[in-house]
Order: sequence, then structure tokens, then C-alpha cells
Amino acid sequence: MKLAELAAKIGGSVKGNGDLEIKGVRDLELIRVIDSGAMPVKGYIYYVESKKNFNEHPESKECDAVLTTQQLADNYSNAIVVDSAAPRIAFIALLKLFESVPAPVAAAPGAAYIAPTAKVDSTAVIMHGAVILDGATIGARSVIHPNAVIEQNVKIGSDTVIHPNVVIKFNCVIGDHCIIHSATVIGADGFGFYDKDGVRYKVPQVGNVIVGNHVEMGSSVSVDRATIESTTIGDYTKFDDQVHVGHNCQVGRYVYIAGNTVLAGSVIVEDNVTMGGQSAIAGKVVLRKGSLVMGMSATQSDTEPGQMYFGIPARPAREMHKINGSLVYVPELLRRVAALEEKLGLKKD
Repeated sequence: MKLAELAAKIGGSVKGNGDLEIKGVRDLELIRVIDSGAMPVKGYIYYVESKKNFNEHPESKECDAVLTTQQLADNYSNAIVVDSAAPRIAFIALLKLFESVPAPVAAAPGAAYIAPTAKVDSTAVIMHGAVILDGATIGARSVIHPNAVIEQNVKIGSDTVIHPNVVIKFNCVIGDHCIIHSATVIGADGFGFYDKDGVRYKVPQVGNVIVGNHVEMGSSVSVDRATIESTTIGDYTKFDDQVHVGHNCQVGRYVYIAGNTVLAGSVIVEDNVTMGGQSAIAGKVVLRKGSLVMGMSATQSDTEPGQMYFGIPARPAREMHKINGSLVYVPELLRRVAALEEKLGLKKD
């Protein structure tokens, strides 16, 4: 595709040779990793987002073409120039032009199991080996990939993609325009047990999970059903791989949760919260609107709106910076205390 054609499709303007043929998109960050001192690959377009990005990669001047902002365009011979306020939106549009996802193919008759009482929209695609059980509903243009299991009375909205080996347990609800990646389980039993007189009782988990619209979950995510009512996931929320959401959690809208993060039971996550990777949230904690929990933190108490937290246990970032900054002085302070105790005759044998 020619540079001018790409620019027209993503709403940018061309600087330089609009007839330049572009074969695809390459990653500037990988040039030095692959071969120290290597130059950009010819015939491809690279993305240079900011002045910082440019300074980190001076070799970008050798690119055949870049997608960049007006402020940086003078550094390049050939460029697609886009709005400086949101260059990443244009980059996303560019990637979509080169995205190649195989079209789903419906299973041959008998190659997937669809229960007689299931309701599958005529435009939905059920692929080989998928299982759709009694009372399930699959909306328009949704795609159920091989070996996915949609249990009894599940409701899946329109334009939703369920990838291979996903299990959606009975009575759960998935909204429109969702993407659920492979090996994720939605609606498994919550972790409910009670011990009495040497007997361990399993507490029935009679609720379900309700997932909103435009939600994406990575691979091997688990979202447990509620004990009584619903575990809920709000619109536009995104989970990385291997996230666990315990029973009765209420996760809001526009939430980001990075990989290996764990939410214990009955956690409330308000809108626009972000959680870094390998963070852990204790049961019944409330993460207030817009708060940020940094990676590898353990949050044991409620957060304040819009505040940043990190550490074990997690504390406000400013407080933790002071604590961490003071730790380097502890060995010297201990030495001085020991010397004082010895001088005063307080040191114990």
C-alpha cells in the first residue's frame, strides 16, 4: 500500500514521497534488541510518538517512513503526520490496516453440539467442537471458537468473540462487543467453605457473573460466580492474562487490570481504576474511583479517589517513597544505637 493511501485511511497528511510502497509496520524498540547498531528495515513504516521516543531512537531518521506528529515531522524525509494531541489513535488505525485475522468458519452440521433449546442468531458463527447447552442464547455476529463450552441459560450478546477452550458457566451473562481469550473460565464456584466439628462444608454458590459491554479478558482469566447475587464486570474494562476475580466482586467501568493480579472476594473496584501486574487486593477492600495500585503491591485497606498506592502493605505513593528512602539509613542507625548502648552500659550480652 502506498504511503499516501495509508495517510488518507487514517486521517493524516503526507510529508515526502506519497508513492512510497509500504509493506507493513515495524517496531522501533526492537531494532537494537535484534542487532545492536542495526538500521530500520527498508519498505516499512515505524511509529515515533514523542520527543522522548525520538531521542531514544536517533536511528529512526534512517526509516523509509514514519508515523509521527507535526512537531517531529521535520526530522524525516517521508512521514504520515497526524494530530499531536492523539497520535496513538492514528497508530491504532494504522495497525488495523495491516491486521490479518483468519475469518471464522462455521462447523459442519454435527461438528458442534447445539442443544435444541439453545437460541443461536442466524448470523452467529459456531465453530467445530463448540458446545452450546440448553437455554443458552448467542447474539448476532458473535463467534464461538472450537472447544468453547457455553453452559445452560448463558446469555451472550452481539459481536462477542469467545476463543477456544473458554468455559462460560451456567446462568452467566456476557454483553455485546466482548472478547474472551482462550482458557478463561467465567462463573466457576466462589471459594466458599465452612469448618465445624472437624467437618468441612462447601457453601453453595448460587449467584452468577454479569459482564458488561466492550469488555476484554486475556487468557486463563478466572471470574468466580457470586455466592448469592452477581459478580459484576463493568463496560470497557480490560483484563490482562491470568487475572483472578473472586466471588461477589463488583468491578466498575473503564478498569485496567494487569496480569497475575488477584482480587479476593467481595472487592469493590470503582470506575477508572488501574492495577499493575502481580498486585493483590484483600477481601472487601474498596478501590475508589481513579485510584492506581502499582505492580506487586498488596492492598489491605480502602484507597482514596485518584490516589496512587504501592508496597506491601500498599500505602500512598508519597508516603512509601519516604519510607523506602529512609531504609538505606537503617544499618547505620542500628550501628549508632548499638554504640550508644555500649557506651551507656545498656548493651546486653
